[in-house]
Amino acid sequence: MKQIARCYLVSLLLALLPASFASAKSADEAMGADLWGEALAAKAAHQERIKNDDMMIVIDYGKHSGEPRFFLIDMTTMQAEAFLVSHGRGSDADHDGIADTFSNVMGSKMTSLGTYVTAETYYGKHGLSLRLDGLDKENSRARDRAIVIHGADYVTPDRTKMGRSWGCPALERKVAERLIPAIANGVLIYIRGDAPNQQYASVGKAKGSR
Repeated sequence: MKQIARCYLVSLLLALLPASFASAKSADEAMGADLWGEALAAKAAHQERIKNDDMMIVIDYGKHSGEPRFFLIDMTTMQAEAFLVSHGRGSDADHDGIADTFSNVMGSKMTSLGTYVTAETYYGKHGLSLRLDGLDKENSRARDRAIVIHGADYVTPDRTKMGRSWGCPALERKVAERLIPAIANGVLIYIRGDAPNQQYASVGKAKGSR
């Protein structure tokens, strides 16, 4: 009964989200089989940290910020919805919309790649926000760096490229308000840049091709 209720809530959530996201596609069609395979390999490696296996999130920072690149996957149907998301100011120093440098260093204002798990929500200067815990060496300081999911006015379909955060994957405000409560406390997030993560790529290639 609990599983049925969760599936219903996922479907309801997607139905209520604003019309600024890309239409639903299968996960491998939405992001490509290689990236999806990597994400599944990361999920398998950190399965013990996942408390909510109904959903999963993949962010593809190999794409331009004007493209929907935050993928919310319904793990029951394997359908993915794509949303706009920002990257860190330090990762895009020339503000051309492409994140090309990544870091786990305090004060870098850069995006960190790797695997995360969502944690608790709180209200801060950006309103409702969601803390993230980094699970890989590339993002182990995520909590200390206050890398969180939050809404931002500089993420909007009215822009050709999104504004830049201080390293956080910021969402359109309407999306954040509806999405954050549903993905808190134990949903896995996998973030990749413009190149495969070799820690997961070899395993993921086989998984993505199934």
